[in-house]
Amino acid sequence: MDDSLWPLLRVTFPRVITNAQQAELFERTLAYLRRRERHVTLVDFRQLQSLTAEQREQQWTFLREQEVPMRQWSMGIVGLINSPTLALVARTVVHRVKPSVVPHSIVASWPAAVSWAADRLRDNGLGEHACEVRQRLGASPQGRVG
Repeated sequence: MDDSLWPLLRVTFPRVITNAQQAELFERTLAYLRRRERHVTLVDFRQLQSLTAEQREQQWTFLREQEVPMRQWSMGIVGLINSPTLALVARTVVHRVKPSVVPHSIVASWPAAVSWAADRLRDNGLGEHACEVRQRLGASPQGRVG
């Protein structure tokens, strides 16, 4: 997780995520929600090969259990997924949660993900942050800061 461009939170999944790593991700996500600060999350799944059925179920459960704080503190979540199969899985997970807990999008390109996240910041009155996100992340398809 990278919060160097807060209120943009970037989450990058590794090629393979263990159950322990996923549990740590949930704990860190909870820590951000407990800050009680509005934010946008960009989740980069491009390296991830797959999730187990157990991990998908855990994600669905986590999202369902965190519905109230997510609705309150998240301005949106964009998933960057370049695999059509994983994109379908992600859409399925999102749609199993009550009709969209927060605004969300699933996109296949880095520029689209950055643009969506920046638009959410701008639309929520954070124009300066949106410009900074576009300047710092917009030119790099790898998503590197700087």
